[in-house]
Amino acid sequence: MAESPADGTTDCTARPFVHLIAGPTGAGKSAAANDLARVTGAPVVVADRLQCFTDLATTSARAGGQAPGVRRYWLGDRTVADGDLGAAAAAESLFDLVERLGAQHRFVIVEGGSISLLRVLAARCAALPWQLSVRVLPLPAYDEYVEALTGRALTMLAPPAPDRSLLEELAALWVDPRQRRFAASVNGFEAVLECCAKYSLDVETIHKQVPPAPVLSRMASLIALRHAEHGILQSRVFTETFEKRVSGPVFDPGMLGRAA
Repeated sequence: MAESPADGTTDCTARPFVHLIAGPTGAGKSAAANDLARVTGAPVVVADRLQCFTDLATTSARAGGQAPGVRRYWLGDRTVADGDLGAAAAAESLFDLVERLGAQHRFVIVEGGSISLLRVLAARCAALPWQLSVRVLPLPAYDEYVEALTGRALTMLAPPAPDRSLLEELAALWVDPRQRRFAASVNGFEAVLECCAKYSLDVETIHKQVPPAPVLSRMASLIALRHAEHGILQSRVFTETFEKRVSGPVFDPGMLGRAA
């Protein structure tokens, strides 16, 4: 990582200037990245391992990631049948993608919440030929956070047509016994599986009709609680990882003009 001068100005010799927006799931990373991309015209790289799976677009929130006027890039397009994408391989995809985009753009935004992937980035950032700044989004107040996550979960469970629901994505995986272990490890899916066991629901056919309102509400609440638990962990890890390791001025759009 290029060192920041003592006066707080940006070292403009590094290419590209990379701004990482990290934070808990559901804390507004995509919105923050999209807003900054519209102001600067920079591309957004999504540093999320789960969002590489095109057959989990709803469950991973990839489906809602596109925004008008914003160019978003994922680390890959794969399906669960291709196997998990490890942190090391995901990191290599991230580095390669930022380098390729950096050859065309002075400024690149990286948005992500994958703990394992961002830990690799933090460990290797000193060796990367980038000028890097980091913004870690704060954890919202707990009650408001859970309420927002519950609303998001309800939309995932019963999205507007023609989007596939989280239940459809789970049922499609569950048909193949070889994919069940992976499915059970995914936040969201494991909460639904718990409800299926409790209410004697068939996982393979649960998507064919919307579950009764009390069951749907319980699923959404459980998904939100699990995501909130993970978000608290993300917040702690990212704060410890980046606020202690990454130095440099807080990014403002004016930096891009000075670097151009």
